[in-house]
Amino acid sequence: MQDEIEAYPAVLAPAPPRHIDLARTLMQEIHNGHPAVGELLPTEAELCEKWNLSRYAVRQAVQKLCSLGLVTRQAGVGTRVVSDRPLSRFMQVMDSPADLVGYAKGTTLRKSLCERINADECLTALLRCSPGVNWLHIAGTRYGSAPPNEAIALVDIYVDGAFSELPPLGATLDVPVYTMVEKQYGIKVTRVEQEVQGLLIEGTQADVLQVPEGSAGLRIIRTYFLRDKVIAVTTGVHPASRFSYSTTYQLTQTVA
Repeated sequence: MQDEIEAYPAVLAPAPPRHIDLARTLMQEIHNGHPAVGELLPTEAELCEKWNLSRYAVRQAVQKLCSLGLVTRQAGVGTRVVSDRPLSRFMQVMDSPADLVGYAKGTTLRKSLCERINADECLTALLRCSPGVNWLHIAGTRYGSAPPNEAIALVDIYVDGAFSELPPLGATLDVPVYTMVEKQYGIKVTRVEQEVQGLLIEGTQADVLQVPEGSAGLRIIRTYFLRDKVIAVTTGVHPASRFSYSTTYQLTQTVA
């Protein structure tokens, strides 16, 4: 643990010195349990007065705590401590749709449910189908490799019934299901649409992901198409402190 504390200055070095002083002090205090996990930091006004800093400077320091996964902000509530040490993040980097196959690398999906369902009114919008259409539903929890056994997402996978006769699925999956569909049926996904939504993680989801009730999270929905037909849909609920997403857009020049 002492090594982690000593490593903080290296993480924060690029910031202006006064911001670093405040961030370092707050991190040390959090590590010592003052405030404890679940409690609120002093208000911006209190920190400004105590440290003789501008509100902007205080926000810069607190933002660094947010980026390290130590605290979360909520309008009208304050800044709450969610961890006494920096949290690791699962980072997904994509340059093109082809990189979707790399999503599962280094992670494992532990399957908790596999069932046949008929889409009800609640699912028709998500699956873009009519009520009663048959789907294969797979649910589970995705885990990263470091730190071990830390849940990074709750996953639901839906495969259109016409493409759902797949090889036997084990208790864990380390490849995307849509690639299994492609291989089984000799097809190729032609388009993927992705939507990212913000949400609060509550109830059973918070328990499984081992985050405080009401923690900030992301819901990522991917819809896989074979031309104009939806063949699979996946949803993942990620704690915001354990996920980041990076996409690169490359400018290409055409020859006149």
